Amino acid sequence: MALNPFLAKKLYSYSKDELHFDSCMEFGNQRFMLSNKESYNLLKMLKREDYFDFFGDSNENLYDKTRKFYEFIGIKSYKSIDLNGFDDALQFDLNEDILNHYDYNETYNLIINNGTSEHVFDQKNVFLNSHNLCREGGYMIHMLPFFSWVNHGFYNFNPIFFADLAASNNYKIIKISLANRDGAELKLDGNNFSVLFEQIKPYKNNSKFQK
Repeated sequence: MALNPFLAKKLYSYSKDELHFDSCMEFGNQRFMLSNKESYNLLKMLKREDYFDFFGDSNENLYDKTRKFYEFIGIKSYKSIDLNGFDDALQFDLNEDILNHYDYNETYNLIINNGTSEHVFDQKNVFLNSHNLCREGGYMIHMLPFFSWVNHGFYNFNPIFFADLAASNNYKIIKISLANRDGAELKLDGNNFSVLFEQIKPYKNNSKFQK
């Protein structure tokens, strides 16, 4: 999995917005996949230009770079789940109920599902795991394919999925948007979330979408 420019910028922004998360669990260990220029711009925002050589454009130490970036934004405790076992990842199968199958009951105040759950057959359990691993009052980030990702994984996710997931579990949606990995983004303020959750049907006459 890849820590891309969009996720890196969002995590930096959330840390500046005082969304307090000092512990993180990731679904899929994330390789730091920013270009030289993107890395420099990010370090400049963090006022850590002295680490530019460490974050250089080579393909070495990609997991170490991710950990160091997370440290810069205030994450003190970091774990990931990935069957590849890289970077000391927990080799759990996300198709299983991790709490009961592995007797794993640690919790974190940030859960990141960045391009992972579309590769998991059992969607009920992967989102159950996200729920159980997240502390009450914590945050979940789900960055998943929407459309035009044919055969990338088993699933693409419509926005209404997240609306119903939140409603069913009493979550508060802080933000939802459509974006690409490089940072281009279409976002809505909270008053207009319902636009993304509307079922768009050609015979419906009371749609928020003009015909």
